[in-house]
Parts: sequence; C-alpha cells; structure tokens
Amino acid sequence: MILKAVMLSRTSPPAGTAARPSASRPEDRAGAILTIDLAAIAENWRILKKRVAPGCDMGAVVKSDAYGLGLEPVARALQGAGCVTFYVAHLDGAIALRHILGPGPRIACLNGPNKGTERDHAAFKVMPVLSTPEHVKAWCAYALKEEVLSESIVQVDTGMHRLGLSEREFAGLMDDPDGFLGLHPQMIMSHLACADEGANPMNRAQLGRFRAMRDTFRTRFPDAKASLANSSGIFLGPEWHFDYARPGAALYGVNPTPKAPNPMLPVVNLKARIIQVRRVDSPGHVGYGAAAHVQEGAKIATVSMGYADGYLRSLSAVGLGVLDGLKVPLLGRVSMDLMTFDVSNVPDSAAQPGAFIDIISNVVTVDDVAKAAGTIGYEILTSLGSRFHRRYITAPQPRAGT
Repeated sequence: MILKAVMLSRTSPPAGTAARPSASRPEDRAGAILTIDLAAIAENWRILKKRVAPGCDMGAVVKSDAYGLGLEPVARALQGAGCVTFYVAHLDGAIALRHILGPGPRIACLNGPNKGTERDHAAFKVMPVLSTPEHVKAWCAYALKEEVLSESIVQVDTGMHRLGLSEREFAGLMDDPDGFLGLHPQMIMSHLACADEGANPMNRAQLGRFRAMRDTFRTRFPDAKASLANSSGIFLGPEWHFDYARPGAALYGVNPTPKAPNPMLPVVNLKARIIQVRRVDSPGHVGYGAAAHVQEGAKIATVSMGYADGYLRSLSAVGLGVLDGLKVPLLGRVSMDLMTFDVSNVPDSAAQPGAFIDIISNVVTVDDVAKAAGTIGYEILTSLGSRFHRRYITAPQPRAGT
C-alpha cells in the first residue's frame, strides 16, 4: 500500500494543483506530422470558380470535418477566398459551421432533416435537403404551422438510386395542389453517379432527366435555382453547371479527372517519424505473419505510424514512402502503430532515427496512395487520424475593400 501511494504521487499532480506544463513541443512528441495547405485549398476553389459558367455559385462541400482536414480552418480559408455557400452532411456539422462563419453564408444539410429537427434548421438558417416525400411533408407542415419562409432544397433522383425523390414521387407531389404547399425552395438538385468518367453515357442521361424535372419544378416555383455538378461534374462542361456547383474532393487536391493530369493543387503532406533503423544480419522476415522476406544487408526503417492513424491495412506490402528524394517500399504488414520501410537505397546520413519518411507528398500523392490501397482519395483523406501533429499553412486574407 505504501509503494502504491508513492507511485501514484509520482504520476499524478497533487490535488488542487495545476498539471506541470510539458517540456517538449507537440511536434516533437508526435509520431507523424500532417501539413495542410489552406492557401492551396483557397486557390483550388478559385481554379474551379474560373471553370464554371458565368453566374454559377461556386460552393464548397466541407462535410466529414472538411474531408478530415479540419472544419474551422478550412471553412475560414474558403470564406476568405469568397465562398458563400457551404454543404455538410449532418445538422450538428451545420450548426458548428454556423458558429464558425457567422450569419452570412448559406449552409445546406445534405442528409436532410431528421424528424423533429425542423426548428433547429430554421433557427440556425440551415437549408435542409429534402429527399423523400416524408421530408417534404414534415418540412412543409412545419413552415405552415410556424408561418415561416425557411429556405430548403429539393433533391430528385436522376438515376443514382441513392437519395432523392423518384420520378414517380416527384410527379405525384407536383400533381397534388398541396404537394409542396408551404415550401420555399432555394434550388432543386440531383447527384451525378459517374461524373469522374467523362465519356460515360449516364452523365448525359442524368442531365436530360434533371433538366426535365427542373423545368417541371419551375412551373410552380419559377425562381428556384438548380444544382447538379460535383467536383468531377464541373469538368463535364457548362451544360452541367446550372446555378450552383458543389465541389468537395477537388478542393482538397484529389484529382477530379482521373484519366487526365490533376488540375488541382496538392493540399496535404504527411510524414512519419523514423524511430529505428537496423541493418539485417542474416536473411529473415519482417513484421506480423513474417509477411516480408529480406536479405542479409537490407536496411529497415521503422516509423511511428500505422492503421490507427488511418493508413489503411490494405496498403501492406504495396505502400510507398519517400526519403531523401528516393522512393522506399513498405515492407510487410501495416500494424496499428508501426510500419517498416526498406531504405537500403538511402544514404545512412539520411536514414536516421528522428528523420521523416514522406507518406503523402507531391511524389506519392493522395491519389497514388488510394490507388495502391484499392480505394479513392476521399477515403484516404477522411481516414486521417487524430494522433498526427497538424500544421496549417495559412491562406492569405483579402485586403479590406478588395
């Protein structure tokens, strides 16, 4: 009991006293460092803004904590670039964003209003995306009961069969004189299924259905705007742009045109700290399951990062890093907190404990990592963990009067 009391006194501050400040910096304690270029995000928004048809509002999708990169800093950077319309998935994200950006910007909640949340949508000036007849009925009933004109968005399904009113449901509501009674729509929208495949005939088929449904909608709501284009949809051409564009992944550096060079600026750099380098004394194996074989003389660097940090286990044996400008292959399996790289081709002066291996960079991009993992850049970004030390490169703020 005495020993236990002594041990506790060494690890816990005395009651009523403040914890002792750390003697080291957060970046020195972290196993990996994630750098996020807010200036590049702002410039990517401007690049897309220049591509859309005149008069088209260039918004920004900042759902999932701005694709894992931090809602507050990303949203502020986009607002500073001139963005006035933001899209999130859930109401809590919309409320957080309203507190961040203030009363001015438009905020849309893509996943629609859960039952009983209508008052919160209205109170925080959040436009719900109404995708089902039940959404429409509940929102219209709320508007009529409260006698408010709260803007909303009607989503129609043009072939993706995921969210949105079907053609039959839409026609039924349009044919019913009370079907949309109380609605005050900002826009009608739909979502493209194959926009990243420019030649896919489904793109034009969805465009035709959307135009027809928009024109029908405007017989009752002549001022309603329209929105169809996501990141890749912007690159299909002006026909798909309509009044509102909703880019997401392209803002964060993911290639919206996978079969062509990436028109977007890179946004993230991720580097993992080397904690050990060893020279193999005799032929052997590396990691769990002895999944990788190495020859005598091979040089192995172990880094302080793993699948708990969002580096997918499917990257085992196929991932690549960069050290001293040279590509280094990942050896064996990705484990929870550690990975091993073959750094035999790197000079000893560079392959040292405390040095960093680039995991995502201009050489091995987020799209390269995604391809090796058998997924897409969206998943890589949104999987990035919370243990990284995060650095933000600040976007320049506009001058007063400009």
